[in-house]
Order: sequence, then structure tokens, then C-alpha cells
Amino acid sequence: MASEKSADLRAPAAARLLAKRYRLIERIDEGGAGEVWRARDEKLDRDVAIKLLGPDADDAFRARFADEARRAAAVVHPNVVMVFDEGRDGADAFMVMELVPGKTLREIVAERGPLPAHEVARLIRQVAAALDAAHAAGVIHCDVKPANVIVDREGAAKLTDFGIARAARDRDEQELLGTARYIAPERVEGGPVTARTDVYGLGLVAYELLTGRPAFDGATSEELVRERLVGSPPSLRLARVGIDDRLDAIVGRALATLPDRRYASAGAFARAFSDVADRDTDPTSSLKPSGATRSTRGWMFPRFDSSVAILAVLAILFALFLFFSSFPRGTQPSGPASAAPSAAGAQTPNVVGKRLGDAVGILQAAGFARVAWDVGQGPGAACAVIRQDPAANTAIARGATATLFYVAGKDCTKKGD
Repeated sequence: MASEKSADLRAPAAARLLAKRYRLIERIDEGGAGEVWRARDEKLDRDVAIKLLGPDADDAFRARFADEARRAAAVVHPNVVMVFDEGRDGADAFMVMELVPGKTLREIVAERGPLPAHEVARLIRQVAAALDAAHAAGVIHCDVKPANVIVDREGAAKLTDFGIARAARDRDEQELLGTARYIAPERVEGGPVTARTDVYGLGLVAYELLTGRPAFDGATSEELVRERLVGSPPSLRLARVGIDDRLDAIVGRALATLPDRRYASAGAFARAFSDVADRDTDPTSSLKPSGATRSTRGWMFPRFDSSVAILAVLAILFALFLFFSSFPRGTQPSGPASAAPSAAGAQTPNVVGKRLGDAVGILQAAGFARVAWDVGQGPGAACAVIRQDPAANTAIARGATATLFYVAGKDCTKKGD
């Protein structure tokens, strides 16, 4: 009978004039807390949105609804849907709000799938600014979710439905679990509601925008509640390949079960998120809806996580270091090709005991293409050669390299007087 009663009310609703001022035109949405209509403010001659509670709501609930409407009206911010008025018309309580043509984040994700990180950062910053403004005015949203964020035609995100979840909080358990997918753990456990409660909701929004799916996907309200109370916060990296592990940690902190472990404000979370996500400015990183067949897409190389790329670069540099360190230090540049002896079978001169600079010149003149040196261990005067390789009187092969070991000293590579 309740549904028939609602249907009877809706039939003439489009012709209804609320409070002798607001003409209902078209129903936009419907939820557990009432209906949303596009209406015409005949006094100010402008279109508005009206949230209308039906006669089934009890007096206590309508009173809390009106109280929260007044508190939400105190939040004036470019990223907040403004509340213009509230009142009653017969048995119905209503709230008059700014009409924002656009799509909700829930609709955008449904159409596009996961969004690129830098685009998510832009949206999160705007919603965080709205939440910080609300918290400064003493208003906790309590129902931050993609369906409550509208993105207008210019790309501005506006947070709506302030106070509705707060008003419904004490009504009954069924009303509380109406949006169980987005309820913070402390609300489930009956703990105090603070700004960190909305940080949790904003973390869930970021997760869903990045992965294209809700963080919690239980089939029933009980499962959804149990998921957030047991175990670690959901991992971004397990839900979408290529997510920066720093973003995973940042969103994980926003989704901490204990409020004290979350960011203290929505703005703090948004700043940490943006510091990492804004580096992802490649538009091809967005996973857009498939509008073409596989044959027309062409091949796309996978986009690697930035941390993996950094590790790969470090590994390459380390390999190069090991490669070059395998050569003896202080390699002397080879002389011109004409300096090599033309006669085969030349003998290696004995340079042990000579000053390093003199020994290098002697070996080069004897036909060695390259002479290297390193500090050796043994008795002798500073800069004196104590060992050579190859040994004296051995044949010099074409293009050969000689290595000298000497006693450490100052300016050893300079020739003696």
C-alpha cells in the first residue's frame, strides 16, 4: 500500500506548488531519504533542486532534517551545493538547493571506468576543500560517496547531500546501512563522528575513482560492515595494475580502521595524494570505455609504475658501476697507433723500482697500447713501482695492456727530473 500511496502522490506532483513558491517540474532522483526534484522558484525566477521528504517520515526525523538543512546552509564554498531554503508544505518537509547540471562521480565512473591519477587528484582536491569548509562550520557530512559529488559542465566538483546522512543516523539501523558501502568503521561501532570520518569517505571515493569499483563489494550490508572492521584497508595495487605504491599507502592511511591513524583533515589527505598523483599527467594512462574493436586499438605497451622504473634505473647504474670497476684504476689513454712497434717479438722492459710516471712512459714507448696502474702493497719509496704485469723480458703482444703497482705518494704520475 505504501508504494501505491507514493505513486498517487507523484501523479500530480509535477503541477504541485510547494510553499506557494516552488513549482515541481521533474523528478531527478529518488533515495531512502526522499526524492530530488528540479523545480522553479517562481519568486526569484530561477531553477532549483528540491529534496522532498514524503509524509512517511516521522516528525522527529523531519525536525532533524530541517536542523541539518540550516547547518548545511552555513557552508558557503564553490565546491558545495548551496542550500537556499527549507520548510514544510503540509506533511512534507523540503530543502531547496542549487541546481547543478552535470553528472555524479558514480555516473562518470560507470561510463569511463578507472580515471587517471592526476584527474582523480583534481577532483579529490575540490571535494576536500568542500569538506574542510564544512568542518570549519561545524558540519560533518557523514555520507561522502561518488553519488554525492556532482561534476558540472566546466569540470567543477560540488559536494551535495549535506546533513541527510547525519539526520538519518539515529533513525533506525536500516536507514544507517542504506549506504553501508561507504560508512566509516566508527559509525558502525557507535563511536564519535569527526572530520576524520569524512576523510575515510573521501578515501573511499579516491579508491573507487582510481580502480573503477568500490573498495568494499560485499553482497549484503552485514558483509560490507564486517569487511571494514576486520583486516587491513583494501589495497589499490591489488585492484589495478600500475598504481604507484605511494598512492596505495596514502589511500590506505585515509582508510585506516582507527580514526587516529587517518589524516587529520581532508585537505591533508588531498595534498599528500596530489604530491604523487599530479606527476601522472599522461592522458593515455586513463582506462577509457571500449568504443572500438580490438583490431582498431593497435598495440599499447604497459605503463610501468614509477617506483619500478626508478629501481630499474638504479639497477642499470649499479651494473655499469660493477662493469667499469672491474678495470684497473688510472688507465692511461692509448697513444697513437703509430707509436706501437712494427717489429714483432719486442720485449717488456723492467720498470720495477722506477717512479710511476717514468715507468708509464717507458712501457708506452716499448709498444704497450695501454698502461694501467693501482696502489700495491710492499716496501719501497713513495711512487716507486713494486710490481709489473707482464713481467720483464716477456714478449709484447699487439694492443697489449700493462699494469703497474706502486707505493702510494703525491703526484706519482708526474715524471721525475
